Amino acid sequence: MASHPLKSLLQLQLASDSSSVLHLSSVLSTLSEDILFPSPHLQKWTSRVTALIHSKDAGARWAGICIAYRTSSLSKSTMSEFAQSWAGLALSILTKPEPLPLLKASIRYLRHVLSAATDVPELQRQLATPTVPKFSQALVSIVERATDHELKALAMDTLKDMVVLYPSLNRALSSSITNVCHQILNGSAPQRTNKLLLYKAASLYAVLHYTGGKVGAANLWKKSVDETLQCLWTASMGLRTTFSVKNNPSPSNGLSCDDPVLAVALNLDRLKCCATALCSLLRTTVQRPVHVPIGRIMEFCLFLLACTAEEEKEGHVDATVRALELAIVPELQTSACDLLCCLAKTVQHRLTPYVSRLVVMITYHLEQNPLPERRCSLLQCIQALLSNSFPTSGELGSTRLVKGVMLSFMPLLSTQSDAHTGEMSSGQSKKGRKRRRDYEGDEVFKLSKDVICSSIAEGKVILCALDALQVTMRGAELQSAIRSLACRVMLSLSLSLTAMSCSSLSQDVHLHSLVLAKVNGICLELARGTTSAMSRSLGLVLRSTVTEGNEHTMQIKLQVQQEAELLLHPRGPPLVRPLPHLEALSLFRAEENNEELAARKSLALATTYDANIMDVAADPNAVTPTPEPTPQPVPTHLPIPTPKITAPEPISISSPVPTSQKMTSSITTASTKDSADIPSAISGQQPTKSLLPPSSSQMELTPPTVEHRIIPVMVNHDDEEEEEGIPIIDMESDSDG
Repeated sequence: MASHPLKSLLQLQLASDSSSVLHLSSVLSTLSEDILFPSPHLQKWTSRVTALIHSKDAGARWAGICIAYRTSSLSKSTMSEFAQSWAGLALSILTKPEPLPLLKASIRYLRHVLSAATDVPELQRQLATPTVPKFSQALVSIVERATDHELKALAMDTLKDMVVLYPSLNRALSSSITNVCHQILNGSAPQRTNKLLLYKAASLYAVLHYTGGKVGAANLWKKSVDETLQCLWTASMGLRTTFSVKNNPSPSNGLSCDDPVLAVALNLDRLKCCATALCSLLRTTVQRPVHVPIGRIMEFCLFLLACTAEEEKEGHVDATVRALELAIVPELQTSACDLLCCLAKTVQHRLTPYVSRLVVMITYHLEQNPLPERRCSLLQCIQALLSNSFPTSGELGSTRLVKGVMLSFMPLLSTQSDAHTGEMSSGQSKKGRKRRRDYEGDEVFKLSKDVICSSIAEGKVILCALDALQVTMRGAELQSAIRSLACRVMLSLSLSLTAMSCSSLSQDVHLHSLVLAKVNGICLELARGTTSAMSRSLGLVLRSTVTEGNEHTMQIKLQVQQEAELLLHPRGPPLVRPLPHLEALSLFRAEENNEELAARKSLALATTYDANIMDVAADPNAVTPTPEPTPQPVPTHLPIPTPKITAPEPISISSPVPTSQKMTSSITTASTKDSADIPSAISGQQPTKSLLPPSSSQMELTPPTVEHRIIPVMVNHDDEEEEEGIPIIDMESDSDG
């Protein structure tokens, strides 16, 4: 008969303290709910765990705490029976200078036990009531004196759970917990605050209002928001000492620094910490409705967005401080964007009265060609504002915004040089076309091509720009030319991305599938409208079904049946205000109007036709048709006899042609030696060679004028490699008989 698994573990893996540490992973993986059912071996198991926690070896104590945590999570009855003794031992470990793994294991075990005791009244009365205050005090002490960031983050995260679960038991410690949070949220210099500690401290600070109860929680939350806003204004004023600031509120007393260089770093870090804390306060849960100071928060965000580098304070200004404050202007705007994103997701449509002004200011910053990191923050802010508010009514602002957003993913479109290179490479294989030699410098030896997105931030900018454009095109009022241009650009991206390799877009091969999925989704959404418009969008629907990619792109494939069903059998009623038909969009160059042409040129976009025109104009060796010269008048007082027309020698290919003739020779019909005075009358014109067709009959020329039959002949001396001659033109083939 097979032995019980607990008996085997006790006899082999847990036989000694050293073997318990060595085989801890296998013991934890072997435990299950079935093994921990009541049995004669369960009492021996719990006794062995208690002995390990009492061991003098730190490793054995760590193994005992880990096994107690695993046993309590699998068997609630065992936890209820032995939690009081094991929790006391774990709490005593937190008050001693123990190794980090042992401290972390004890914190996790106590958090699990105290969190699971909320639904057991007896356990809550016997264990939670006396243990929670001591546990919270121990956590506060760990945050204050510990140097390891992970341990401090774990302690603050656990303390947040204790405040939420047992607010009344932590009411006496609210002031000490607040002081701990303020020490981290006040910032540090010259080294910035650790991000992990910042987020944990902000989350803990955002739940301290729970200690006020249902009645006082709203007042405590409002007080925290006011203090955080005041700290934000104080830090921002400390970063604009060399600028002329109007209508600034009086700063509150805060941390001061004698060194002006450290003062800038301290105020900047404090600004970011307080902005993170304010975002956590906006995302937290309050038991009763509260009044969010949207106006005051928007006033501060508008102040940060209006910060530029042009203003300067009158009088003496320290050059070092001025340079530092100029360098951090983009970071101020990034903080404003982060705060606006959180505010828009929190209050949603209540932010609609401010959206128009915010869109104009953010569009202005997008037009200044910012760095990729800052551009990404601006685009994310636009997407959050427009997604969580009602559509704006400003057509001019929306038009500027679309043009500014489209500039962010223009690198995806091929340039004129790339198109020219591709055209030349494809044309080299055609028979009868001469080879082009237009290499410049080291481009002959360049075997590789740079990727479009050389950094992670640039790829993120493209994704954010596509999201922002999709939200903007949904409800904003746009000019018809800009909307049509946006549709054309999206269709061009949809076609060009399929022919682009993943490695040429970015070093991250998954970026190509993400961008292609977003572009196809936007094209499909733009094609939706009336039934007649969707009936012509079958190609876009099929193109939107991606057959390969990551999890995000494969989700689009699951929507094929829904999209096809909607396309073939629309069950919804017709729209009261239908979207423009597909015919209203200028998808070809011939349909482009003047407004769309001007908008396209303002975005530095060119069609293939424009690129070909520019190539011809830039190539001095290109052959261009020369317009027919006007016939020269013949003086009427000269005698014009009936000439005899003879055919001279044909023009040879190797005959020299002046450069001023643009390599074009005109064939004219002239008289013979009997009318030798006629060429003398037009001797001031460009010299040409005459080529007359052979004829045995005489041509009657009726005075007083002579009709000149002008036929341009293209002569290109770059074709010396081709041995084909120019055929003789038969003038009688064009006659009327």
